[in-house]
Amino acid sequence: MSVLPLYGTPPKRDIIQRAYGYCGQASYEFELSPEEEVAALRAMNDQLAPFAGVCGYNMPQEGDGSAMDDSGINRTDVLGVSYFVAQLLAPTIGKQLMGSKPAIAAKDRFLAKYQSIPCMEFGRGTIRGSGNRRWAGWGSPFFPSGVDAAILPQFL
Repeated sequence: MSVLPLYGTPPKRDIIQRAYGYCGQASYEFELSPEEEVAALRAMNDQLAPFAGVCGYNMPQEGDGSAMDDSGINRTDVLGVSYFVAQLLAPTIGKQLMGSKPAIAAKDRFLAKYQSIPCMEFGRGTIRGSGNRRWAGWGSPFFPSGVDAAILPQFL
């Protein structure tokens, strides 16, 4: 009988250490001070707050939380999140990030994966467009009121 291993999400400290690694300060070599770790944790909480509901980030209920808490981030997104956090940390420690193509691509994939596309309703006088459109059944070149941008393709 095979047993499937249960993997938790990486702790927030792991993401912080990776972010400092991108900034050129590996934590195993320079040993981050608790103040630097808390500042990085606060920056990570602020940076990932808009994505917390969609990517599963474990936002603390009170205060800044602990660096040993599970992050809630999928392991496939850790590379992108750590580079995302490193972009915020680098100027605070006087560093400039090197252009790591895999890390930049991972950050872009993370942002594209969890972005929210706002939908809004078209106004009453929005024209459907020019061209030889068949208006059979519509009787008007305008969108009907209440058409949402998410369901627009079926009206074109």
